[in-house]
Amino acid sequence: MLNVAEEKAPISVDADQLLSRTFTFKVEPQNSVISEDFVFHQNGFLIGYSHANETYWELDGNVVNILDADGRVTCQLSPLSGAGEAIRLGGYFRNPMLGYEETANFHVLEENASDSHTRIQSFDLFDTLVARRCYDPLEVFRIVERKAAVPGFADWRHKTEMSIFGRRPYGIDDIYLIMVSEGFITQKQAAVLRWMELEEEWEHLFPIGDVVARVGANDIVISDMYLPRPFIERVLREKCGLENRLYLSNYGKHHRQIWPEILSNHNVRTHFGDNIQADIISPASFGIDVALVSISKWDQTEQVLHAIGLGAYAHAVREARLRSFHPSLAIRHAKRAQASINIPLMLLASFWLKACAQERGVDKILMAARDCNLWQEMLASRHFARANMPPSEYIRISRAVCYTESVEYEAYLQNKLGLRNLLVDFVGTGKSLGTIIDRMERRATVTPCILLGEPRSAEIVETLPETFLLRDFTTYRVFFEALNASLEGSTVLTVPDNYRLAVLLQENEFSDVVKTMIGEMRSTFQHFMRDLDRIDPPRNPPSLDILRQAGGAIVELLPAWSGKLSVLEAEQKSNVAQGNAFRAAYATH
Repeated sequence: MLNVAEEKAPISVDADQLLSRTFTFKVEPQNSVISEDFVFHQNGFLIGYSHANETYWELDGNVVNILDADGRVTCQLSPLSGAGEAIRLGGYFRNPMLGYEETANFHVLEENASDSHTRIQSFDLFDTLVARRCYDPLEVFRIVERKAAVPGFADWRHKTEMSIFGRRPYGIDDIYLIMVSEGFITQKQAAVLRWMELEEEWEHLFPIGDVVARVGANDIVISDMYLPRPFIERVLREKCGLENRLYLSNYGKHHRQIWPEILSNHNVRTHFGDNIQADIISPASFGIDVALVSISKWDQTEQVLHAIGLGAYAHAVREARLRSFHPSLAIRHAKRAQASINIPLMLLASFWLKACAQERGVDKILMAARDCNLWQEMLASRHFARANMPPSEYIRISRAVCYTESVEYEAYLQNKLGLRNLLVDFVGTGKSLGTIIDRMERRATVTPCILLGEPRSAEIVETLPETFLLRDFTTYRVFFEALNASLEGSTVLTVPDNYRLAVLLQENEFSDVVKTMIGEMRSTFQHFMRDLDRIDPPRNPPSLDILRQAGGAIVELLPAWSGKLSVLEAEQKSNVAQGNAFRAAYATH
């Protein structure tokens, strides 16, 4: 039995050493073996052993951090002394159920003689490594039909394929030959439509970042697909960045015909795929571990958007979510929260702002720094211009300048105004906005608006702002401040500068890790914005009641993300004055 008090060894381990070995995972002092197949995999994944408390890993200097599903450290493993050259690591378990307190359980990883780390993985391709922007593969045929102006093409194309599916091997050329032989289209039409289908298919495909990141150099890809091999190989290379070996057939997985060949050439650990029959039941019948990939399905936020008639936006949100990946788990979670929580909420609130503007005859929307830095880009997009959104502008503003008498700042702000205005912030009580509006004596022409307001605002603000949703700071709003963080500084002063006005900024206060996180969240947002401009705005947007109900449903998903966003949350809270969260946030806000 291991002496848990033994000293850490003055040696180090690197990623290559961890990736090239299999370990026994046990707990002392019980001497309980949990797994003899504990394998470190690239990009921070653990394989061969699965538990919510031990899901990912990262190297931190000479320490190996084991992370739970939320990305929080449950054990810090350091090299231990011992006989021979085998790697031994140990550290005390931090129990998530006890607030990550260190326990008496000492986790040990010992290198063993197994070659399990050399076993490969196999992956399905469509809806596993790549997804379609249109979600439904039959939509590709409908798009071709609309573009080619060939009525009935989509139904005939699908019916033709189904007539031979499961009966014989076939490819895309066989489908079009049958359509010609049945007199539905001419040979020339078949040639044109075939190329149109391939082009449309290509344009709709994009990589699923989380799954692509799991593919190792020696892993293989197995696809039951009718598209030409050169096309599929280009999808792997150019969409996924992979050069892995491809096994392609019509029914190899579905009919269980391909697995004997696969197992004769490869020692397969796990097969990943989305189809229950082809990717789960079929390989499992040959003793292969399986992993069902369901990430490409609609998530809860996307279902909310569909339910209120905003399906086109759900497709764009889904693509932003699926594309996002980063080797750092904390950054990965932040990118996904941006896609699944923050972007959809800004979308809904944009329609709310448009309604507020129409009701008041507004000709200018002013978006407050820094929380509105992303939202302003959405409002100013070509998409919302087509939706007749009034012009918007990003303005330098902060609590400091709202509460400080300054003719220079008032001149700066009033110079931005239109005839009738909305002054918008993402979170807050509206007190600081109301203060500067009153000092400028512009209540009649400037309406303060808050996306996520404080339920107790009436205790603080004499004239309440227009508010999309009400939620408390600690549970909700601090996270939205973090998800909308900007690398630019905070506005502190406006001063004359050679007969111009200069707005002075205080340097931002984020760590290098969070600065990277903010940049990556913006990258996810920009992916979404590229898709947004392809969407036609709805002629009849949902009512304000429906928008608020949908927004509330999305906001209520946020508490489940709190553990995953703990790094962002911690830094955001450190920027708030010490003491009671409500008093700190609202004493001057």
